Parts: sequence; structure tokens; C-alpha cells
Amino acid sequence: MTPAPNRSSRPTTFVAVTLVCVAVAIGYVWARQSAQPAASAPPISVSLIAPSSPGELAAIQSQPHLVVINREAPYIDYVRLVSLDPATPRIYQTTLHCDRMHYAAGNGICLLRDLSAGGSETVRVTLFDSGFQPQHTFTVEGYPTRTRVSPDGRYAAFTVFVTGHSYSDANMSTATVLLDTASGASLGNLEAFTIWRDGKQFQAPDFNFWGVTFAKDSDQFYATLRSYGVTYLVQGSVSTRALTIIGQGVECPSLSPDGTRLAFKKFVPEGKWRLTVLDLATMQETLLAETESIDDQVEWLDDQHILYQNIDPNPPPWMSVMMVLADGSGAPEVLVPNAISPAAMSQPVAARAVVDGPRP
Repeated sequence: MTPAPNRSSRPTTFVAVTLVCVAVAIGYVWARQSAQPAASAPPISVSLIAPSSPGELAAIQSQPHLVVINREAPYIDYVRLVSLDPATPRIYQTTLHCDRMHYAAGNGICLLRDLSAGGSETVRVTLFDSGFQPQHTFTVEGYPTRTRVSPDGRYAAFTVFVTGHSYSDANMSTATVLLDTASGASLGNLEAFTIWRDGKQFQAPDFNFWGVTFAKDSDQFYATLRSYGVTYLVQGSVSTRALTIIGQGVECPSLSPDGTRLAFKKFVPEGKWRLTVLDLATMQETLLAETESIDDQVEWLDDQHILYQNIDPNPPPWMSVMMVLADGSGAPEVLVPNAISPAAMSQPVAARAVVDGPRP
């Protein structure tokens, strides 16, 4: 079923270039070198592929690509796939409706506010397959905020606000749950895990966890813990149901593909969150070139580039997937306009895509 169109009041201009066609969205893809500024090759036109045959989906999945939540009409808040291959550029629009999403190794998780519950805040959690079809669905109380799938697709994690809608709210409360993607079964709330600090068990009545990121073996993971106003970085194990505090000041960590660094948001004295990279071997931090306050759990495109969502600096503003170098150099740039919640299926990365379409 094709999702019902949504109205949008966004203007029809785009800073780079906008081509308007009937019943199609137009995208642009150009080649880039891994750690260099964008190349100057001319853009290549890409047609929107509406929900279609399994063959069309398989074609884009055979290439380096991103999975994102679209923010342009007529498929606002529906998941789409965006090719990163300049030789065969393509967009595939799914019928999956999400507020927050992540995907890896043929398994994905979708969080969507369930507005059918009347005045209560309810989240519909959907585990979906490589065909972007729901496999397990259930609801929890709360407001959707973070979610991740392990690199092998075996596990998923999600965080909801039980109270409050922001991590800057001192009275906010979260619930973070691990899931088995094959069965849909819960592997437990992180609050039920054993927490260790300085070799001793750490207990407090106000634990709040969020921002799980998995290692390649899926068993090991990192997350944020807040207790009595202090924000900790914890390293955990699914199999032992244990967490160990290994640092402070790390929110919403995201592990690099090579497993050596964590990208995270760091609260700085200026009163905002700065994107930062932590070297796990030396525990040295590097502030990234993005100077705006970013409240997001970032995604690694590859070992050199980090993706995140932010207001596009090109007026008029809309949320876009941005990219910045992980070594602190360079400057932020728009990767996919009018999209959020990116998941990268792009190792190795051979291209950069910028996708745009008509904005009614």
C-alpha cells in the first residue's frame, strides 16, 4: 500500500539546484574522495522509485546506500533508501512510517508515536526485515528518542522518554530496552542490569539510560547513564547483563566501524551540545567542526565521516542529514536534504549523495 500523501508548506527552492518534474522527485549524486571535499563532477538526475517490485529494492540494496526517514512531501516520515553509487543513482520509497529508525544487516527497528491512544503518549515499536516489512510490533508508554541495531542485525535497542521530552530536562526519565530481532523478545531494561563503578556495584534509585551503540560482536555495547546529575559512559554486555562505568560526560555514543572511537554529544560550558569523538585507547577527545548544538545520536558513514541530523543552514530551514569529518577538520555539509535518522549501508564508501525533490 502506498502511504497517503502529506501536505507540506516548505518552499520550492534549494540552494544547490532544484529540478521540478511531474510525479517524480529529483536527486543528485556526485563522486567524492573519502576524506576530501566534494568533487566538482556535474550532478546526475535520479528518479524517485515509489513502492514497487522486490527487484527494485534489491537493486539499490546491492549498492552502497543510506536508509533515512524522508521529510519531504508527499512521503513525510516514511523510510526511503538513497543510493550512494554515482554510476547507478537511485531512490527507493518504502511504506514504513517512523519517527526514529535504524537498520543493519537486514534487520531494522522503527519507533512511531501512536496517536490512537487518546491523550496518553504511546510508542509503537516495529521490528522489520530487509524487505522493510513488519515482523514484530508492540507498544510501550513514552515518547520516542533513540534506537540502534547491532552490526550483525541480531539485537536492537530503543529508548523512550517516560517523562519529559528532552535530555536537558533535569526531571526527565527514560526507559532503554534491548530486543532480540529474530523473536521480538525483550532482553531486559538496562535498569535491571548490574552496574559496576571502580570495582564495586553501583546502585541508585534515579538511573536513566539512553543511546545504546553495539560493537561488531553484538554482545558488547556502550550507552549513557545519568545518576544524581552526573552523566556516565558505560560499557555493557548482553550475555552477562552487566555494565561498567568507564568515563563521564559522554551522551548518545556511537561506535566507529573500526571499533576504536566513540562519537557523542558533549555538553560544553557555552550551554550546548558539541559533537565530539573519543579515542577509546587514549580517552582523548576531539571536538568536531560542527559548532551548532546537536541533540542527536550520530551515525558513522565510514571511519572518516559522521552523519547527524540538523537544521539545514541554507534558508528556508528544514531538517537534513549533515556530514562532518571525524578528525575535527573541515566543515559541516549537507548530505541528504530533508531527511533524518540515517543508517549507513556503505562500506566501503565510494560516493556522496545529495538528494532533493520538489517542495510543494
